[in-house]
Amino acid sequence: MPRRSARLHLLGLIAAAVIPVWLFAAYLLFQFAMHERLRFEQDALQTARQVSLVVEAEVANLRTIVDGLSKSAALANGDLEAFRGEALRAVQGTTYNLVLRDLGHNQLLNTDVGFGANLPQVEPISAPDREKLKVSSILVSDVFQGQGSKDYRVAISVKVPSPTGEDLLLSISVPTSRIRDVMMPAVPDGWTVGVGDRDGNYVARSRSHEEMTGKPGLPEYLKKIVGRSGSFISRNYQGTTLLAGYFRSSYSGWFYTANVPLSDVQAPLWRSLAAIGGIGIVALLLSAGLAYVVGKHLTGATTDLAARADALGKGCPVQPLSTSVREFATIAQALVDAERAIAQRRNELETVLDTVPAAVWFTYDPKALLVIRNRFATELMGLPTKVRQSFGVPDPVINTVAVKDGHTVSREDRPLSRAMRGELTDNEEFSYTLPSGGERFLLSSARPIRGATGHIIGAVQISLDITDRKRGEEQRKLLVNELNHRVKNTLAVVQAIASQTIRNATSLPEAGRTLTSRLVSLSKAHDILTQKNWSGADLNDLIIESIKPHAAIERFQITGEKVWLPPNLALSFALALHELTTNAIKYGALSNAKGRVTISWNLVNQGTEARLNLEWRETGGPTVGSIERRGFGTQLLERVFAPNSAGRVLMNFKRRGLSCVFDVDVSEHNETDAGPVA
Repeated sequence: MPRRSARLHLLGLIAAAVIPVWLFAAYLLFQFAMHERLRFEQDALQTARQVSLVVEAEVANLRTIVDGLSKSAALANGDLEAFRGEALRAVQGTTYNLVLRDLGHNQLLNTDVGFGANLPQVEPISAPDREKLKVSSILVSDVFQGQGSKDYRVAISVKVPSPTGEDLLLSISVPTSRIRDVMMPAVPDGWTVGVGDRDGNYVARSRSHEEMTGKPGLPEYLKKIVGRSGSFISRNYQGTTLLAGYFRSSYSGWFYTANVPLSDVQAPLWRSLAAIGGIGIVALLLSAGLAYVVGKHLTGATTDLAARADALGKGCPVQPLSTSVREFATIAQALVDAERAIAQRRNELETVLDTVPAAVWFTYDPKALLVIRNRFATELMGLPTKVRQSFGVPDPVINTVAVKDGHTVSREDRPLSRAMRGELTDNEEFSYTLPSGGERFLLSSARPIRGATGHIIGAVQISLDITDRKRGEEQRKLLVNELNHRVKNTLAVVQAIASQTIRNATSLPEAGRTLTSRLVSLSKAHDILTQKNWSGADLNDLIIESIKPHAAIERFQITGEKVWLPPNLALSFALALHELTTNAIKYGALSNAKGRVTISWNLVNQGTEARLNLEWRETGGPTVGSIERRGFGTQLLERVFAPNSAGRVLMNFKRRGLSCVFDVDVSEHNETDAGPVA
């Protein structure tokens, strides 16, 4: 066999080591590039979906406005002037426009044009759009240019019947800039997102919106948008090659695209390839030079290093290597400093484990009674960190009570002990009661530690403190239960009001007006309570809000100290004040121009109980005669403030005017539900 110099052997060895690594690195970079490409495609598709959700939610909100107006009584009765007033209030303070038209050329109402003015004709509804209206009863338009303006808009339309039986179309249109503003929070930095209509015209664009809205997209770009969703590569108007993801909505028919320059996707690959190529060339050249210099000393240095390695294996002292080859001398010194390096690595591990925001336990005790814990675990268990022993020195475990799924868990069945038996634990939740009495919720995982022969020599447990999350879940559950309770109470009151109103009404129109008025009063009280997060309502504010929609506030004299009513008492008082006000308008002091109403109250503290005495007194009205029939209002007052609920009410129909006195318990502990009115 031919013999070659050490330099050639060394060069061949280095080349054999560097070139495969170089090729493998190139392969890994290629895989990395493919993975990055796939990630960008998924990000593009996900961004398009997220933008579609945001925009489609805005379209649904616009439909809600149109649906609400489509149920207008004025529209059903053909009173377009009154309906125009309702439409103007619905879009007040916005750039929205509401149009009522037939399916042909005629507009019947346009909030941008004064009532009674001549309205220009419009394009008739196409046959495909008519078929869509028959199927879904809603039509989301393509982008169009508003009449008499340069701004582009989109419209959401619903079909409504006219009094004559003809089908009409009620539409709300918004500028495309509104769609752009809605979607911008969902657009990531560096991305361009576009929204296109069914004809491929731009509805909105995150960049250059004003220049692109209403314009058609590039044909080569649009023809690649096939099916519901996907991704592709194409060029934009500026000639830039893009990676695009798209999603087409079945609700509006629009499509959403998220675009990122392909150069941004490929940049990491090209940078990495350039780096690996440069490093490889430099490494080969440097290896050749080193091989020439080191070759002649390689044999002697190798022999000396082998001798020191043999001494280390036999446990003999290892002396530093005296050689001109620095690398071998370094290796020899590394053997000498092995223990020092091990200690240093132990310190580094301790620093890392003390830094991570997770509790970590190690044990090498078969019974898992002696553990090594990091700083976070020490603090979590309530132990003083200042007196904690050095990392690596076991401490006895502390006595805690662990609970899983409502059952107490013994120490032998906890994750660290199970890991010592070879079991694996993944993301199991435990509740721990500490010796201090505090409770902690931990999400724990544990694994056994195996030696070189495969035997278990220890175990490690990592736990995350999820106490705040668990308490948040309990708080959300409490809030949901409270909401259900409030809704059930409100529905019971509304049901009772409706039942009694219909029962006591002389005609259906009267019942409708009376029921509406009472529900509005109840709604006003709900508004006040909502503003205060349902903690209660101020009595003075409640009185003013209850009477202001029905009568001039100047005809009332309101006096009394500040009183805070619990939520259900506030609802009861709102209903009572509404009944008293409407009764005064119909029959009492507010039925003429001279009458007045005095509302006064005071708060009486009786030990732990606080009682509110409130008087409603009417003067200057018609003479009050005998009461032959007890109406719903009287029944409501008597039943809502019955003695077994919040208090009592005394009504005195004097000749000079009605006097109504309330005696109500407003203590915080007496936050009872409103009494039944049915």
